[in-house]
Amino acid sequence: MKKPFSLIFILFFLVIPPGFAQLFPVHPEREIGQAEIIVTYMKTFQRDSLDPRKRSEKMTLLIGENVSSFFSEPHERARIAARSFKNQADLLAWANNPANTRRVYFLYRVFKNYPEGEITTIEHSFDGHFLYTENLQLFDWEISGATDSISGYKVQKATTNFSGRDWVAWFTPEIPYNEGPFKFNGLPGLILKIHDTRDHYSFEVVSIEIPEEKTPIYFTERTYIKTTKAGWFRAWESFRNSFTGRTDIVPDSHSRNVISDRLQHDNNPIELIVD
Repeated sequence: MKKPFSLIFILFFLVIPPGFAQLFPVHPEREIGQAEIIVTYMKTFQRDSLDPRKRSEKMTLLIGENVSSFFSEPHERARIAARSFKNQADLLAWANNPANTRRVYFLYRVFKNYPEGEITTIEHSFDGHFLYTENLQLFDWEISGATDSISGYKVQKATTNFSGRDWVAWFTPEIPYNEGPFKFNGLPGLILKIHDTRDHYSFEVVSIEIPEEKTPIYFTERTYIKTTKAGWFRAWESFRNSFTGRTDIVPDSHSRNVISDRLQHDNNPIELIVD
């Protein structure tokens, strides 16, 4: 069975570093906290600004006493699996298992309050692993008196503008963590649902659980290209626009054109304006 483009693409991102110098690197992971609560969201998004079709991916938020980590659930499963690969046969055996073919769209990982008072975002491309930080206090919320109920919790409405989109959030003071999906934070309770007013992106809670056993929050120690958010966006745009000529990545010209076309349709990022 032909594997989804995104699955094979994510496997290369996970196990092959720039230059293909080492096929299966394993990097140390440093524990920076313990999860007190695990929140799963369904992220629904429109990847092409001209195509109204929606896609979705489960995302995980680990909230600790001082730090949190937000990442793609299928990406995390693939990342953990990649750490056990001994050779290319292991990789292909894993990829050929139908249970592992769930599409992976998002490679980023967001840490809040790490370092203290900052948001750290890790992004990936074939040209390297990028890291940038921002001030934790990114959001100017306006809390309204509107209320509703989500998953049995009483929620309250709040709005904000962030990176070119207007957002509507529903948070619950019944879960006293000033946390939420992606980079969102700063409300007096956990965000259970948030969407932009164009209806291009939304996050809605799927489950909330208290871990029964220790669940560390890890930070992977590797060589990162330290940049700014604007620097990362420039690097990603350069990668997208130059992919058809990247024989170092995909030697076959037809495959490069197919992948390049799909990359060009990935033109509707969650952050439209980068300062």
